[in-house]
Formats: sequence, C-alpha cells, structure tokens
Amino acid sequence: MAHTTGCRTCISKRVKCDELRPECGRCVRLRLPCEWAPQPPSLALRRRGQGPIKARDDGWAPGVILPKPVDADSDDWIVDLTHQHQQHQLYNLQFPSSLPFNPFNSANYPSASTSVFFTNDLPTYHAPSTGTSDMQAVSFHRVVFAPLKSTRTAAVSAHALFLNRALENGMALHFLLALSHSELAVHQGVSLDTPHEAWTHYQRGSRLFLQALDPLAQPDHVAMMLSFLYMYMFWMRRSPLNVPKLRELSQSVLAYVKRYDLDELCASASVSASAHASTSDQVLIARILTYLYDRDGFCGFFGCGGVFASYVSQNHDKRHRIWRLSRNTFPGADEVPTTMGLTQVPKMQDSAVLGVYFDLIALHHDINNYSQAPEDQALAARVRIKRSLDRIQEEQPFISNLVAESERQGSSPFLMALVTVTFFHALQIYFYRSRSSYFGQRPVPAEVQWALRELVAAAYYTMATGPVQLLERFQWSLLIAGIETHDPVHQEWISRVISDPSMKHALYLIQEAQGVACVSMQTMRQIIERCSQASM
Repeated sequence: MAHTTGCRTCISKRVKCDELRPECGRCVRLRLPCEWAPQPPSLALRRRGQGPIKARDDGWAPGVILPKPVDADSDDWIVDLTHQHQQHQLYNLQFPSSLPFNPFNSANYPSASTSVFFTNDLPTYHAPSTGTSDMQAVSFHRVVFAPLKSTRTAAVSAHALFLNRALENGMALHFLLALSHSELAVHQGVSLDTPHEAWTHYQRGSRLFLQALDPLAQPDHVAMMLSFLYMYMFWMRRSPLNVPKLRELSQSVLAYVKRYDLDELCASASVSASAHASTSDQVLIARILTYLYDRDGFCGFFGCGGVFASYVSQNHDKRHRIWRLSRNTFPGADEVPTTMGLTQVPKMQDSAVLGVYFDLIALHHDINNYSQAPEDQALAARVRIKRSLDRIQEEQPFISNLVAESERQGSSPFLMALVTVTFFHALQIYFYRSRSSYFGQRPVPAEVQWALRELVAAAYYTMATGPVQLLERFQWSLLIAGIETHDPVHQEWISRVISDPSMKHALYLIQEAQGVACVSMQTMRQIIERCSQASM
C-alpha cells in the first residue's frame, strides 16, 4: 500500500514515515536527507492569527522567516544543521563509557550529570502533541515571545539577535525550538504540559550538545552559550521547578565558562566608544553571560542554582566589565523605545535605568548568599547589602518618586523603570525576611510596610503600562508581595495577575503553608524542593 503522508523521502520510497520533524526516524537512521513539503498554518491560526485579537492591529502579519539557504533544490524551511544530528536516534539514547570525552563524568565537570540534558525519564503522558510546525514555533518566537521578553522594541532586543544566531546553528536551534514549542502551547491555551514537539527538540539538541564538547571539535562559544541560555529559559518555566536539573545546569555553565576562560575573554575586551559598533562574538558572549548570571542568580532564590552566579559575583570589577561590554549589543538611549506604541517622554536615559537594574540583580544574589551564610559572615554581608540598597535609593530619585510623578503628570514612564522600581522594593522585603524573620510575620516593621505599599503601587502601575508576563524579576516581585501582604484584595489581585507558571505554583504552595504556620526562607526552599522531588 502506498503511503501518502510523511516526509518526501519516505513517500518517494513508498514506506511508512513516523512523521517526526524536522527529521523522521527513518531518515535519521539511514542518514538520508529528510525533506518536507511546506506545511500550511493550523486551522486555529488561519482563523484567528497568532495571539489574542485584542492584541493585534488589523494589518498584523507574522514576521517573515528567512533562514540561510541550504541548497537550490531544497524547500525545507529549517537551516542546515550540518547533518550532525542525522547520525543519532531520538529515543532510547545510550552513552557508552568509551566516549573520548564525557564532560559530566570527568574532572572538568565534577558535579554535574547528563540528566540535565535528557528527558527519557519523563512518562509519555507528559508529552501531548500540539500539531504545530517548527515554522510556526519560530514565527511565534520572533513575533510574540522575543518582544515580550524585553521592554525594548523587537528590532533592538537581545532575544531577536539571539534568534538570528540560533538559526545558524543546529544545536542552538533545537533548544530554541524546544522553548518555542513549549511557550506556544501555553500562549494558545492548548496545554500547560510541555508538548511532545518540545521534548523532541530538547533531546536532539542534547545529543548535538554533547558532541560539541568533544575536545577535537572546533568550539562555537556563541552556540554553546545560547544553548545554555535556552535550557535555562526552558527549565525555569516548568511547574513545579525541577530543582536537580537547574542545579546541574548551573554547575555545567560554570564548568564550561571556566574551561575556556570566557569570563576573562569578555572582561579583558575593550569597549568600543561607538554605541552602534558591529556586534562581535565577544560582545554576544558577554551579553549571554550576563543573561546566564541573571537566570542563575534568580534560581538561587529557590535554592536550585546560583553556583555560576556566585562565581561571577566573587569579582565585582570583572562582573562590571563584562556588563559594560555586553551593553555594546544595543544602540544608544537617546530615545526610549516601547513595545506597546505608547507615548513616552523619558525622564532618564534607559541606559541608566538598566545600570540600576543590573546592580539590583547582583544584590539579589548577594541576598541569596546572605540568607544562607554562617553567622560569622552574616553581619558583614548585612551591612554591605544595607549600604548598597541605601545608596541606590539616595542616588536614584526615580526609585522613590517615579509612580507618584507619573500619576501627577498623567505620563507613561519607561516600562523598564517601573519594573526596576517594583524589583527594588521587593528586594527590600526579601532582605528583611531573608534570615531571622518570616514572610508576613506580625507586627510588620515600618520599613517593610513602606516597601510593600510602594511595591504594590508600582506593580499596579506597571501592569497598566505594558506587558510583563515574561519578565521574571517582575513576576518574582509579585510573588514577594503575595507572600508578605495580609490584604485580601491585594492577595486576590496578585493570585490573578501573576502569570509565570513556576511563580504562580510557588505562590500557591507558600500561601498554603502560611495557613498552617509562618514560613521562613529556609522553609520556603524546603517546600520547593519537596514539591520538585514529588513530581519526579
């Protein structure tokens, strides 16, 4: 019987195709080129387009995807994956101990394991298929996801730049597709479970990742760092958080960075005086390192990361030099861009706001470490952090008056400035509750009352100004407000608007525990870890 569905290669041979994309199992096994006919958009997308109707203009259309051409006769949309991944099967992956270099069982990577990269242990019922194509996933990433991950316009956002580079490398592209398929399923309301398409690409990217670690291979540091970043973004959106995998990922990033001295490479680079200088690989690596530092420190709050962030934080001068180099990725800040088309009159240069924001990211991880430090180190750390918070508030007046001034003038502030204000006040509460007191403990000190009041006011104003559902630090700030406040109106509003799956789940767990007893930082981390273990 002739088979009429599947890839063109299988159809031409009149054999059954398992229809796995971008390459079916037969083509992978036989090392054949796997070609597909262009796939039309799904019925849902043809009817309503991507995203809710109220968020689209009448002339909305998805961005055009223009991957690098593979050859003149190929009509496959995906870029050339250099055929490396055609040598591997998708399922039942086995790794013989005779491999020339196994980075996670060697002295180079002493603390991690291959489990962070593979998902064979997941039961099949956790992997429903959404039926979306890879082209739809990349289109969604470019048009919807990347703009929502940044307060910058899409053309100058880092995630748009990262996407263009990922399209040039099969390994990074697989991890990007894993993330994009997962986020598209959530965006369309299809399923909160990670779809089969996402796990498929994660597995394939993992195989290429381990191959890329071969010491005989020419290292592509941009592709490796992008792969690490997409892995972070993938696992940070799982609910509940997978504590062991995020810990292993943190250790793996640190091992790779130290092995190739990437931090030294970026810290020793000269910063161009031109804000519009071409984006070199060094600048890109610096930017990705900054993002990884941000993500890893963020995970450290929950006790499931922070090894890489702690390493970077050991040398403040080096960290600042990497940050300065990474800023070359973006154009100047004479005008304040917006993703919402709002009229915005900048009260300060956005580069200054981003500088404060980066300082707060570093302080966040300092508080993570302070909350777990031994008593003989805690006092000095407390004094240092308190001094830093006071200095920022004194030197940056917008921290205290941005919301009030904006309401008085009826203006729309730079969205990132509002996020920074919200984040600052959440950090004040976290700092106070991080060691010797409990979240929501009464009587509430005056400084915590003030910080909570300012946090909620800034959060309300931020939600009304622009999209923040994919900005982790803002979502974390909502979590802090939700576990600190006793106001039922605020609690109901926060539970309704917090959108990050892991933050929403953490808020539910902590509030449930608070109904029985007070919750400290130590208790909160234990709750997160127990929930993670129970879900495995």
